[in-house]
Amino acid sequence: MKAILVDDERYCTELLASLLAKHCPEIETIAEFNDPVAAVSFIQHSPPDLLFLDIEMPRLNGFDLLERCRPVTFPVIFTTAYNQYALRAIKISALDYLLKPIDVDELKLAVEKAQEQPAHPADWKQYELMESTRQHTQEPPKTIALSTLDGLTFVQVADIIYCQSDGSYTKLFFTQGDPLLLSKSIKEVGEILITCGFMRVHHSYLINFDHIRKYIRGEGGEVIMRNGHNVPVARSKKAEFLERIAKL
Repeated sequence: MKAILVDDERYCTELLASLLAKHCPEIETIAEFNDPVAAVSFIQHSPPDLLFLDIEMPRLNGFDLLERCRPVTFPVIFTTAYNQYALRAIKISALDYLLKPIDVDELKLAVEKAQEQPAHPADWKQYELMESTRQHTQEPPKTIALSTLDGLTFVQVADIIYCQSDGSYTKLFFTQGDPLLLSKSIKEVGEILITCGFMRVHHSYLINFDHIRKYIRGEGGEVIMRNGHNVPVARSKKAEFLERIAKL
């Protein structure tokens, strides 16, 4: 795969090129850009097989660059220094990213994923969702992209009643329609939904507080959701749950 590296810091592109050459010989770096505007012109005329793209850059950020290069027909791996809102935006959008400083094992894994589906770039709506979330840092997302066994599904967070663990998968239940099985653990799903008013009340359950119908007292107790399903509350989560209820 022929790759292009774009980052406003020269040492970042040089280091990434070195890591790719040493640990991912199947990737050929054909160009490195520290000026995103110059990168746009190159990509428009010579689209790569894979793009490593910084998010925060002067003149053009990562999303602006992609918008000028539409249609984006190649996989994109975002590179970013630790920045919680940026990571949250990427994760919600079901896109791939690498944290700086880049870990070699994570780099190899990201490259493997890109190689597995080089002909299936992200839906443009994923990039729009990422940028929207990035811009509204103080607001929980209203829409999220969910990676299912069949592909990618966009859902309204408000429509999710609760989530139930199913081994390394998670099943989501909605106000309408059939449940959705995600190819992510409930821990990963929780990293996204807890910012949206959900709580992990049990090792197997995440619930949406907006869809609680009743709480039944007990050692931990249980919650009856609006769809009639009973969800247990772990004893270790009871105090936190009752504190959250008191604030409603």
